[in-house]
Amino acid sequence: MNVYFLIVAALSMLSCNNPESETYLIPQGFTGRVNVIFSRKDGAPTKYENNRRVYEIPANGVLLTQFKDEYGLVDHQYYYVDSSGKRTCLETYKYDYNKDGTVKWIVKDTNAIGIFSDGTTGKYGNSDNSKSVKWQEFVISSYSGLDTLEPLDSFENRVKKIIGF
Repeated sequence: MNVYFLIVAALSMLSCNNPESETYLIPQGFTGRVNVIFSRKDGAPTKYENNRRVYEIPANGVLLTQFKDEYGLVDHQYYYVDSSGKRTCLETYKYDYNKDGTVKWIVKDTNAIGIFSDGTTGKYGNSDNSKSVKWQEFVISSYSGLDTLEPLDSFENRVKKIIGF
């Protein structure tokens, strides 16, 4: 009887936070950091395709969207989109932790373009700042190209300028 109760309780907790699935459409050939800024009145209107949120990433890598942020285990799909609308699926790379706390990416082909840091979230501003904004970030790159990315502080300054922060 106790095992049954634990299973029901666990399933109930999982069903409490059921975020919508998300599809990211990225311009063919884009590499670099991507930031999705949520709950923006001046952002792209919400768009759905097959019951999935659709995020069309602009060429500058910073998308302002009217979607509200959601958290939990989200089904993300990433695609390059060419000028004719053809989609090419991008692999999402996983990582493992080294004993010293650093991250080791699990990549078969170091030159293949894919998604790194899937599901990274944060906030510009702090909790007592009414202007704070929530974001999600990921990186599109090959493993061998990670060292050539725009520096994080430069990217964050560019994003803050775009959002008027």
